[in-house]
Amino acid sequence: MADGLIQTLARLLEEGSVPWSSVSVKQRDQLRSLCEAGVLTTERSGGGRRLAVQNEEVVRRFAEDKYPAGLDGARAAADRGAEEPLQASEAVAHFRDAKRGAAGDEVLLFRGLPGTTIIYEGAPLRIGRLTKVAGVAAVLLGPGTEIAVEEPLAIVENREAFLRFDELGTAARLACFGRGRLSNQALEWLGSLDVGRDAICHCPDYDPVGLSEFQRLHDACGERVRLFWPDGLEALLEQYGKADLYESNTTLLNGMDDSSHPTIKKLMVLLQQHGRGLEQEILLSKNAGEEGGSSL
Repeated sequence: MADGLIQTLARLLEEGSVPWSSVSVKQRDQLRSLCEAGVLTTERSGGGRRLAVQNEEVVRRFAEDKYPAGLDGARAAADRGAEEPLQASEAVAHFRDAKRGAAGDEVLLFRGLPGTTIIYEGAPLRIGRLTKVAGVAAVLLGPGTEIAVEEPLAIVENREAFLRFDELGTAARLACFGRGRLSNQALEWLGSLDVGRDAICHCPDYDPVGLSEFQRLHDACGERVRLFWPDGLEALLEQYGKADLYESNTTLLNGMDDSSHPTIKKLMVLLQQHGRGLEQEILLSKNAGEEGGSSL
């Protein structure tokens, strides 16, 4: 976890100055307020320039604000994070930013019809039974966790559609909650599944975000994943689609027109023709007409 500002602040406090050439553009922006206040100044030094401390106490307070557990601790945490993931709690302690740490094990949510199971770390887990009793089954996914599925699996983007996945018409008897955008860890797990062609059915919103997510899944899983294509999708898009879903995310389509995947090309054409995106929940509405669909 490289953080050059730690090194620069440490040298400023220890030596009183650093060569200006060693301060990156990003660091100069981070230190701008100190320079504008005259706490740090640039001055000539030999054949170049250096950044010099004029008020050590203010620089020290600035460093403590940036790195609440101290520069030494932040430096050690940054070095450790370069070799192994830093826990989010440690990232907050040292950098005030949980996102600089690893999320750790994540929770996967499953729902299944009666009789469905998954194999979790070598042991069968009765998803159908847990769904009936508790409404949902949850497992932890971490690096190296082994989770096998024994039948077709639907990856469902939104919560209501996940809770009612059996009404979508996918023919899948088991569903995993996608939560919008799958983590890289979840993608790695899906890519490792020993399942046949079209065994993973992706059920997203029909918009640039959903299409880009299908592209990520296809990159990870190849022909094992298919996109759920409901009957009458174009009519639904025209009647119930929302322009904002398309217009606010068109950049995600950049480069996809070169895709050789027929479903990606087909959905791209529909999105571009209508200038709208469609939320998958419409497939659950009685107003949407005929239910069911196909997977392409």
